[in-house]
Amino acid sequence: MDIFDEMKSIGKHTCVAKIGGFRPENTDLDWFGGNFLRDPKEAWPEVNGSLLVPLLQIYIPDIKDGHKIFGDHMLVQIYIEKDHLPMDINRNGDGWKIVFYKDINLLEITETPEPANILKPFPVRWNLNEVLDYPCWEEAWEYVDLTEINEEEELNDRFFDEFNRYTKTKIGGYASYIQSPISDEYKFILQISSEEKPGLMIGDNGNIYIYKSKIDNDWYLYWDCF
Repeated sequence: MDIFDEMKSIGKHTCVAKIGGFRPENTDLDWFGGNFLRDPKEAWPEVNGSLLVPLLQIYIPDIKDGHKIFGDHMLVQIYIEKDHLPMDINRNGDGWKIVFYKDINLLEITETPEPANILKPFPVRWNLNEVLDYPCWEEAWEYVDLTEINEEEELNDRFFDEFNRYTKTKIGGYASYIQSPISDEYKFILQISSEEKPGLMIGDNGNIYIYKSKIDNDWYLYWDCF
Protein backbone atom coordinates (compact mmCIF):
# COMPACT_ATOMS: atom_id res chain seq x y z
CA MET A 1 0.00 0.00 0.00
CA ASP A 2 1.20 3.52 -0.82
CA ILE A 3 2.46 5.43 2.25
CA PHE A 4 -0.05 8.21 1.70
CA ASP A 5 -2.87 5.69 1.42
CA GLU A 6 -1.69 4.16 4.71
CA MET A 7 -1.82 7.57 6.34
CA LYS A 8 -5.29 8.25 4.98
CA SER A 9 -6.49 4.94 6.43
CA ILE A 10 -5.71 6.08 9.99
CA GLY A 11 -7.64 9.36 9.83
CA LYS A 12 -10.15 9.83 12.65
CA HIS A 13 -13.28 11.89 13.15
CA THR A 14 -13.32 14.39 15.99
CA CYS A 15 -16.07 16.33 17.77
CA VAL A 16 -15.08 19.99 17.91
CA ALA A 17 -16.33 22.54 20.42
CA LYS A 18 -18.18 25.69 19.44
CA ILE A 19 -17.84 27.85 22.54
CA GLY A 20 -20.49 30.55 22.76
CA GLY A 21 -21.62 32.55 19.76
CA PHE A 22 -25.20 31.30 20.11
CA ARG A 23 -28.12 31.94 22.43
CA PRO A 24 -27.95 29.69 25.51
CA GLU A 25 -30.96 27.51 26.28
CA ASN A 26 -32.19 26.12 29.57
CA THR A 27 -31.51 22.64 28.23
CA ASP A 28 -27.80 23.31 27.64
CA LEU A 29 -25.70 20.81 29.59
CA ASP A 30 -22.32 21.29 27.87
CA TRP A 31 -20.37 24.17 29.41
CA PHE A 32 -16.92 25.69 29.39
CA GLY A 33 -15.67 27.55 32.48
CA GLY A 34 -18.58 27.07 34.87
CA ASN A 35 -22.35 26.68 35.24
CA PHE A 36 -21.65 23.07 36.22
CA LEU A 37 -24.21 20.61 37.53
CA ARG A 38 -23.33 19.38 41.02
CA ASP A 39 -24.82 17.20 43.72
CA PRO A 40 -25.82 19.75 46.40
CA LYS A 41 -24.70 17.28 49.07
CA GLU A 42 -21.17 17.05 47.65
CA ALA A 43 -18.32 19.42 48.49
CA TRP A 44 -16.73 21.34 45.61
CA PRO A 45 -13.75 19.42 44.18
CA GLU A 46 -10.39 20.35 45.66
CA VAL A 47 -6.79 19.22 45.74
CA ASN A 48 -4.62 19.79 48.81
CA GLY A 49 -7.17 22.22 50.22
CA SER A 50 -7.32 24.28 47.00
CA LEU A 51 -10.69 24.61 45.25
CA LEU A 52 -10.44 23.52 41.63
CA VAL A 53 -11.43 25.61 38.61
CA PRO A 54 -14.30 24.18 36.52
CA LEU A 55 -12.93 23.77 33.03
CA LEU A 56 -15.22 21.65 30.86
CA GLN A 57 -18.55 19.86 31.38
CA ILE A 58 -19.62 17.36 28.72
CA TYR A 59 -23.06 15.81 28.41
CA ILE A 60 -22.00 12.47 27.01
CA PRO A 61 -25.15 11.73 24.90
CA ASP A 62 -24.31 14.88 22.89
CA ILE A 63 -21.08 13.25 21.66
CA LYS A 64 -20.97 10.80 18.77
CA ASP A 65 -20.02 7.42 20.29
CA GLY A 66 -19.86 9.22 23.62
CA HIS A 67 -20.54 6.11 25.71
CA LYS A 68 -17.82 4.20 23.86
CA ILE A 69 -15.40 6.97 24.78
CA PHE A 70 -16.42 7.68 28.38
CA GLY A 71 -18.20 4.51 29.44
CA ASP A 72 -21.56 4.11 31.15
CA HIS A 73 -21.94 7.72 32.32
CA MET A 74 -24.13 10.69 31.46
CA LEU A 75 -21.92 13.61 32.46
CA VAL A 76 -18.18 14.23 32.74
CA GLN A 77 -16.48 17.28 34.25
CA ILE A 78 -12.84 18.36 34.24
CA TYR A 79 -11.33 20.60 36.92
CA ILE A 80 -7.81 22.04 37.29
CA GLU A 81 -5.85 23.88 39.95
CA LYS A 82 -6.02 27.65 39.80
CA ASP A 83 -2.40 28.69 40.22
CA HIS A 84 -0.44 26.05 38.34
CA LEU A 85 -0.80 23.01 36.15
CA PRO A 86 0.84 19.74 37.18
CA MET A 87 4.10 18.98 35.43
CA ASP A 88 4.70 15.84 33.38
CA ILE A 89 1.87 13.28 33.10
CA ASN A 90 -0.44 13.30 36.10
CA ARG A 91 -3.03 10.83 37.31
CA ASN A 92 -6.57 11.92 38.16
CA GLY A 93 -6.47 13.66 41.55
CA ASP A 94 -2.90 14.93 41.22
CA GLY A 95 -3.41 18.64 40.56
CA TRP A 96 -6.59 18.08 38.60
CA LYS A 97 -9.75 15.98 38.66
CA ILE A 98 -12.12 14.30 36.26
CA VAL A 99 -15.59 13.63 37.71
CA PHE A 100 -18.30 11.38 36.28
CA TYR A 101 -22.04 11.14 36.94
CA LYS A 102 -24.22 8.24 35.83
CA ASP A 103 -27.44 9.96 36.93
CA ILE A 104 -27.98 13.70 36.56
CA ASN A 105 -31.58 13.93 37.73
CA LEU A 106 -30.67 15.11 41.23
CA LEU A 107 -27.91 17.49 40.14
CA GLU A 108 -28.30 21.26 40.33
CA ILE A 109 -26.58 24.13 38.54
CA THR A 110 -24.06 25.38 41.06
CA GLU A 111 -22.33 28.74 41.23
CA THR A 112 -18.56 28.39 41.17
CA PRO A 113 -17.18 29.34 44.59
CA GLU A 114 -14.40 31.83 45.12
CA PRO A 115 -11.46 31.67 44.49
CA ALA A 116 -12.12 29.05 41.76
CA ASN A 117 -14.36 31.44 39.83
CA ILE A 118 -11.81 32.77 37.35
CA LEU A 119 -13.31 31.80 33.97
CA LYS A 120 -16.35 33.24 32.18
CA PRO A 121 -18.90 30.45 31.56
CA PHE A 122 -19.98 29.73 28.00
CA PRO A 123 -22.30 27.02 26.66
CA VAL A 124 -20.76 24.56 24.20
CA ARG A 125 -22.08 22.92 21.05
CA TRP A 126 -20.29 19.80 19.77
CA ASN A 127 -20.10 19.21 16.02
CA LEU A 128 -18.56 16.34 14.11
CA ASN A 129 -15.70 17.80 12.09
CA GLU A 130 -15.97 17.01 8.38
CA VAL A 131 -12.18 17.04 8.03
CA LEU A 132 -10.40 13.98 9.44
CA ASP A 133 -7.71 14.27 12.10
CA TYR A 134 -4.26 12.80 11.46
CA PRO A 135 -1.34 12.33 13.86
CA CYS A 136 1.60 14.73 13.90
CA TRP A 137 4.88 13.73 12.24
CA GLU A 138 6.43 12.19 15.37
CA GLU A 139 3.30 10.25 16.35
CA ALA A 140 2.63 9.06 12.79
CA TRP A 141 5.72 6.80 12.97
CA GLU A 142 3.80 4.64 15.45
CA TYR A 143 1.38 3.74 12.64
CA VAL A 144 3.29 4.08 9.36
CA ASP A 145 6.94 3.71 8.32
CA LEU A 146 7.73 7.21 7.00
CA THR A 147 11.33 6.54 5.97
CA GLU A 148 10.61 7.16 2.29
CA ILE A 149 8.90 10.47 3.03
CA ASN A 150 11.72 11.46 5.36
CA GLU A 151 14.25 11.03 2.55
CA GLU A 152 12.46 13.05 -0.14
CA GLU A 153 11.75 16.75 0.33
CA GLU A 154 8.82 16.76 -2.11
CA LEU A 155 7.11 13.90 -0.26
CA ASN A 156 7.89 15.56 3.05
CA ASP A 157 6.19 18.76 1.92
CA ARG A 158 3.20 16.77 0.70
CA PHE A 159 2.90 15.04 4.07
CA PHE A 160 2.63 18.32 5.96
CA ASP A 161 0.22 19.73 3.39
CA GLU A 162 -2.17 16.78 3.53
CA PHE A 163 -2.11 15.51 7.11
CA ASN A 164 -3.19 17.93 9.77
CA ARG A 165 -5.41 17.95 12.85
CA TYR A 166 -7.91 20.25 14.52
CA THR A 167 -5.96 22.43 16.94
CA LYS A 168 -8.63 23.70 19.36
CA THR A 169 -10.89 22.07 21.97
CA LYS A 170 -12.11 18.68 20.74
CA ILE A 171 -13.04 15.13 21.66
CA GLY A 172 -11.42 12.27 19.76
CA GLY A 173 -9.07 12.43 16.82
CA TYR A 174 -5.39 12.97 17.54
CA ALA A 175 -3.72 15.29 20.02
CA SER A 176 -2.53 18.53 18.45
CA TYR A 177 0.83 18.51 20.21
CA ILE A 178 2.84 21.70 20.35
CA GLN A 179 5.87 19.88 21.71
CA SER A 180 6.65 16.15 21.40
CA PRO A 181 4.05 13.37 21.84
CA ILE A 182 3.98 11.33 25.03
CA SER A 183 4.22 7.56 25.41
CA ASP A 184 1.79 5.46 23.40
CA GLU A 185 0.72 3.68 26.61
CA TYR A 186 -1.82 6.51 26.97
CA LYS A 187 -4.90 6.67 24.76
CA PHE A 188 -5.78 10.23 23.77
CA ILE A 189 -9.38 11.14 24.63
CA LEU A 190 -9.81 14.91 24.41
CA GLN A 191 -8.03 18.24 24.13
CA ILE A 192 -8.79 21.52 25.89
CA SER A 193 -7.11 24.49 24.28
CA SER A 194 -6.46 28.04 25.35
CA GLU A 195 -9.76 29.77 24.62
CA GLU A 196 -10.22 33.55 24.39
CA LYS A 197 -13.92 33.82 25.25
CA PRO A 198 -13.84 32.18 28.68
CA GLY A 199 -10.39 33.64 29.37
CA LEU A 200 -8.42 30.39 29.58
CA MET A 201 -4.69 30.63 28.86
CA ILE A 202 -2.66 27.45 29.23
CA GLY A 203 0.95 28.58 29.51
CA ASP A 204 1.76 30.35 26.24
CA ASN A 205 -1.30 29.48 24.12
CA GLY A 206 -1.05 25.83 25.03
CA ASN A 207 -3.28 22.77 25.25
CA ILE A 208 -4.39 20.34 27.93
CA TYR A 209 -4.65 16.70 26.86
CA ILE A 210 -6.72 14.09 28.68
CA TYR A 211 -5.89 10.39 28.31
CA LYS A 212 -6.90 7.00 29.56
CA SER A 213 -4.04 4.68 30.44
CA LYS A 214 -3.83 1.43 28.50
CA ILE A 215 -2.06 -0.09 31.52
CA ASP A 216 -4.04 0.85 34.65
CA ASN A 217 -7.22 2.19 32.96
CA ASP A 218 -7.01 5.41 35.00
CA TRP A 219 -7.29 8.97 33.67
CA TYR A 220 -4.26 11.21 33.09
CA LEU A 221 -3.54 14.82 32.16
CA TYR A 222 -0.64 16.32 30.22
CA TRP A 223 -0.15 19.80 28.82
CA ASP A 224 2.24 21.70 26.60
CA CYS A 225 2.57 25.15 25.07
CA PHE A 226 4.74 27.28 22.80
